[in-house]
Amino acid sequence: MKSINKFLLHSSACLLLMVLGVSCLKDDDYDEGKENININKSIKLVEIMGPIEGFYTKSLDYSTGDTTVQLVNLNLAALDPAPEDLKVTLAVDPAVIADFNARNDENFTPLPASYFNFPTMDATIPKGQREAVLSGTIKNPSFLESGKYALGMKVANVSNPDIKISGNYGQQLISLRVKNKYHGLYHAAGVFHHPTAGDRDIDEEKELTTEEPNSVLAPLGDLGGAGYQMLLIINADNSVTIEPRGVTPNIDQHWGRNYYDPATKSFHLHYSYNTSAPRIVEEVITRE
Repeated sequence: MKSINKFLLHSSACLLLMVLGVSCLKDDDYDEGKENININKSIKLVEIMGPIEGFYTKSLDYSTGDTTVQLVNLNLAALDPAPEDLKVTLAVDPAVIADFNARNDENFTPLPASYFNFPTMDATIPKGQREAVLSGTIKNPSFLESGKYALGMKVANVSNPDIKISGNYGQQLISLRVKNKYHGLYHAAGVFHHPTAGDRDIDEEKELTTEEPNSVLAPLGDLGGAGYQMLLIINADNSVTIEPRGVTPNIDQHWGRNYYDPATKSFHLHYSYNTSAPRIVEEVITRE
């Protein structure tokens, strides 16, 4: 999968372009860093808001009943807002999942049709506005507790023929998860030991998000905003295994014990990254 830092740089550029009224068209030369972006103010595109990788996650509360959730956010990337009510028709397409799996060596499974329902596949961007939402119902979300299920969504049609479907953002894979018991807001306190810049305190809020029933994705130290992430895997004895995610090159856990305390709902972590010049992190991440 493309590195998170490339995604952050590209999505920041795209955000700026959307403010200017354009979007990022599919351009292999740009993806390879060979070309600059050409801004064409006459371009009008409808896109599904999400990462350029074409993948985002919706985490649902555990339930055996039906859960209605906003699944797709649409955006009109143009110099001006919608000139009239724009009807955007979406479609569920398993080919989106198959393509993503092939490109990224993943194994997402299409969510069976019996587990979701869309009252309509049409969403309307109102005149004078830029955004619309498509909601759907997930039946018995507890089903999602195991397995890697997803919906492949794409823009199938726009009512105004002058407005095109985005090349980069015309489709997205939506990973569907049930929030595990570790998912939530936490406060992190500790110290970041830098080999040349010295020590600095860690004192910040962190959101830990579900990956699997026994694992959560977390920002690394105080570097989450720079794309450094880590996967915390809670083992049966409450020890914690840490794996690198995002742009984190490696994780070394030999510095001390890493464990989860269920009584205080806190992660006690002591680890480092960067083999040649270790950046050592000691932090306690406690549920708020």
